[in-house]
Amino acid sequence: GVETSSDPTDETVETEIEFYGGSFICNETGEVVRETNLPEDICEDDYVQHTFDLDVISKKRASWGLFRDRRPDLYKSLLSLDGK
Repeated sequence: GVETSSDPTDETVETEIEFYGGSFICNETGEVVRETNLPEDICEDDYVQHTFDLDVISKKRASWGLFRDRRPDLYKSLLSLDGK
């Protein structure tokens, strides 16, 4: 892309910046579902989008049991300076 900026001498300076790499979207497990990683795949007006079913994702996350063994009743001692 071309970036236009003004320098202290009030002259407009154009600089050319070339970007490498691309973008990706991954699902709740980290699997890449959409990506653009070649410069010719991307132009200034392009974007990548993907639709996720949030209800399905919520059910999957609940099945992981991540918070199943939480003991919030024990957290108060962690907030004290003496551990009591």
